[in-house]
Amino acid sequence: MTGLSVIIAGGGVGGLTLAGMLTRQGAQVTVLEKTPSRLGQGAALAIWPNAMLGLLSSGDAEMYEEVLALGRPVYHALMGSLERRWYGRVDLRPLSKRYGVTGLGMVRTELMSTLVKLSGADIRYGHEVVGATPDGTVTLSSGETLRADVVVGADGIGSAVRRALLPPGSVDRLGEPHTGWQGVADQTDIWDGDGPEFMFGNGGAAGLLPLNGGRTYWFVDGSIETRPETQGWPEIMNLMIAATPPEQLAKDRVYTRPPVRNWGSGRITLLGDAAHPLLPTVGQGACMAIESAAVLAARLRDTTDPVAALRQYESDRFKRVTTVFKRSITQVRQRAIPDAVRNRMLATMPDKAITFFFTGSAKPIPEFADAHLPGRRVGGRA
Repeated sequence: MTGLSVIIAGGGVGGLTLAGMLTRQGAQVTVLEKTPSRLGQGAALAIWPNAMLGLLSSGDAEMYEEVLALGRPVYHALMGSLERRWYGRVDLRPLSKRYGVTGLGMVRTELMSTLVKLSGADIRYGHEVVGATPDGTVTLSSGETLRADVVVGADGIGSAVRRALLPPGSVDRLGEPHTGWQGVADQTDIWDGDGPEFMFGNGGAAGLLPLNGGRTYWFVDGSIETRPETQGWPEIMNLMIAATPPEQLAKDRVYTRPPVRNWGSGRITLLGDAAHPLLPTVGQGACMAIESAAVLAARLRDTTDPVAALRQYESDRFKRVTTVFKRSITQVRQRAIPDAVRNRMLATMPDKAITFFFTGSAKPIPEFADAHLPGRRVGGRA
């Protein structure tokens, strides 16, 4: 793999994670990001064990340790009604015991800053990829063309790289958007929870996630045309919104589409939302991008034929991302269940059943499951 040239279109979580992994394997990586900003947008996110062991899988612990230091560990989650009457408790301690790490809440811009620092890549901001061809050539909005051994489209739901792979005249059909609000509140006296809380009602959900530094990530589903304080959420959510700096208040409009079995051609492949956009209902968007980056890095490391490695990566990821996609859709449908019916369901479900449903996607794939053990790396190979 030493000397392999790679162009990554998109400097988000997935693209930067892949860049850091590939440069550690000796690749020459260029990241082309269309925005002028180094840190991107978004409030906060949860990083689960499946993504953390993906970071560790390369055999280089630096990325894992740096990201671990950003996050506040969580060991349980509560599920209940808008009145904060709790019907289910999710126990995350078995995940921590098995995989050496639990869920982590962290601020997105802090994660992005760390990934930029660790990338080792030539990152070019304000460089928009508008086209790509299977021979590894990309075209920028400026008219400039660049070529590499491998091109990875990590440029999001509206991926220009993905569009370039579609037949002429193809229509990109997206599902209905998932909308809502989110932010990071600076507070130490509104809420002192030590794990996520999910409140269901209003045809959707609201939630809280503790972060380091006395901060709290919050989200509410609903219209982005009206302020969230007017939408009938619990008072604790209104207090969180009031404690959120304006620059940390964000509207969500998230689209999705079912994954397809083949998402690359020639020297081109896709990563993250460009390949498999997910709704936020299972908290796995960034985690799936990290996990996919780890699988792609492993395939490129272990081959002398990069084109074959890209097709193997796509094949290996299809079933996994399809499963997580279906879980995210199921969660949306459950949020639409009448409140009284859903609350009765939660009240009668054993905590173990709720935990299994909640953590199903958070378990590392078998290839990475032992990455935290001494002397292990990808696939459990010493």
